[in-house]
Amino acid sequence: MDPEAPIGEVRRGNRRRRWRWLVLILLALPPVAFLLSNLLLGSPWGCRRVAGKIQNRIGLETRVAGASWTPWSGAHLRGLEFSQPVPLRGVVEQPLFSCAAVRIAPVWQAWLRGRLEVRDIDLDSPRVMLPLEVLSSLTGSSPPAPPAAIPPAVATAPPPPPVAVPAPPAQPGPAALPEADVSAPPPAPPPQPTGWLRLKNASFSIVHAGSRRALFEVSNARGSIPISGNPAQSVLEIDGISALGNPITTDLAANLEWSAPLLSLKPLDLLLGGYKLVFAAKIARFSGLPLQIEAQLPGQPLAEVVLPFHGKAAARSISANARFRGLLLAPASWQGDFLAESLSPTLRIGDHDAEFDRGSIVTVLRGGILSCVDARMTSDPLSLLGNATLLADGRLAGAARLVAPPETASALASRVFPILKGAPSLTALSTPQRAAFDVEAFGNISRIFLRIGRDGPVVDLNSKSPP
Repeated sequence: MDPEAPIGEVRRGNRRRRWRWLVLILLALPPVAFLLSNLLLGSPWGCRRVAGKIQNRIGLETRVAGASWTPWSGAHLRGLEFSQPVPLRGVVEQPLFSCAAVRIAPVWQAWLRGRLEVRDIDLDSPRVMLPLEVLSSLTGSSPPAPPAAIPPAVATAPPPPPVAVPAPPAQPGPAALPEADVSAPPPAPPPQPTGWLRLKNASFSIVHAGSRRALFEVSNARGSIPISGNPAQSVLEIDGISALGNPITTDLAANLEWSAPLLSLKPLDLLLGGYKLVFAAKIARFSGLPLQIEAQLPGQPLAEVVLPFHGKAAARSISANARFRGLLLAPASWQGDFLAESLSPTLRIGDHDAEFDRGSIVTVLRGGILSCVDARMTSDPLSLLGNATLLADGRLAGAARLVAPPETASALASRVFPILKGAPSLTALSTPQRAAFDVEAFGNISRIFLRIGRDGPVVDLNSKSPP
């Protein structure tokens, strides 16, 4: 009997056991690492670590209540919040952004190569509370104080509408090259799965921090928005949109179309307060997110509407066009234009009826400043003129002028402002048959003051009485 045989068998058995343990360890390592990484991410230290990474990237204090990941569904964040900028935290209690749950499905192959690419993003109950003052700070510099608005000197006729210039006839193109000379078109890119941004119970608000008043609100938006990959279509549903606390529209269904790199909102026919409105928008997936919005109010009769100071207005026809464009992430680039025109507008102040030939308004947005550069209603016996400017930080200034025979101007001024004692202060014009009654506005959107008449009293609109 060979005495070395048992020793060799023992050694071979030991090697087999070591290999078994090594294989078991290698098989157990991925699930153990997965469990340990999720335990680490879900710990207070891991949440602070994730929040710090996000905070360093966006520059806002960030909080994360929980975090985890899986190879099949991606990264999960719970209780994600971005705080308001430090100067506004004392007046705006809600965070700038909050979300109950976020799921990010990355493109793992791109991540392994060092590129951060995301396929799908799911947001559960996201809420954006954006103060108007934040938009002002994002314009890049503090805008100058608005100059005192100067009322127009006389009532002049509005400029004629622009004349449509017909396009020149299409010129014939160059003759087609022989088939042999035409280069083959580049190959189409390989198809990629469509990436989606899924929203559930989303809301968006623009507020004025000084007055804590909601200027614009979107409530309970839900649906899937295509953001990458192959062309796709979807529907975004919105429960309601309101401005200054007044509902604009409810139960809105917006049809979206994606064709890289452009996401388009198909022309949407709305009925707002009984008036037809056509609305469309486009946003491109480029740096800064270029955005364009267009709205058109076709010509239609204007029913009687209530105005401030117990006034009412109507018109035989009213039409309007509005356009907004700029980089969504760069408010300093935002530009907007609003033009409206009315035919045969009428105005009732108390028991006095005024009829005008036409009315118009031109408003522009440039560099964070919203300006009504010209608003007027004109006729032979009576004209109303005005302009106003609103800065992104809420400060405003404006002026309005009524031009009429002196007795008519005094009567209308007394009816609109019954707090005036004695005869209204009128402004003399070049002809004694006409006089002007001027009103100046200044302050901010939370507290507006009026100077009634050229040398008249200053009234705080909050109290409706002289200070």
